[in-house]
Amino acid sequence: MPRCTIYAKESGVEISPSERKQQGKPEEGRVAFRFFRLAAGAPQIRFVAEPWEAFEISRRMNQVQQEGGKETLTHRYESAEGETVTRLSVESYQRNGKKGYAFSVQRGEESINVAAPVGEFLFAAEFLKQLSVAQSWVEQAAQRQETGAKAQKQVQ
Repeated sequence: MPRCTIYAKESGVEISPSERKQQGKPEEGRVAFRFFRLAAGAPQIRFVAEPWEAFEISRRMNQVQQEGGKETLTHRYESAEGETVTRLSVESYQRNGKKGYAFSVQRGEESINVAAPVGEFLFAAEFLKQLSVAQSWVEQAAQRQETGAKAQKQVQ
């Protein structure tokens, strides 16, 4: 399985293919970002993007690398416990006269930042661009098999 992992001093982010599975609906391709801390038992934050969102993040990463600044993609999720907001950001920063790049994710009070050198940052942007296209699929075979089986039962 294709996967891109970037490690910083105390944290990391893994970008990999994922799937959306919902009962009664065909499976769909997604792109998962798993942010983690290197400390044992530390919480992780998972951000699952639609293929077009992964492509958009890639585009924004290239924009940030060229123009500087910060770009953020926000997901809102309603549940019985209330609204959950998750923000995935990519940014360029300047510290001690050195330019750097970072990924960050924030959900509630929890946030994880992952610094990356320009080469890894741009590699991740290209990886996301290609993975976004590869994950642009909807499972059709299973749906056709179910429909065919139902039709066959009705004929009998």
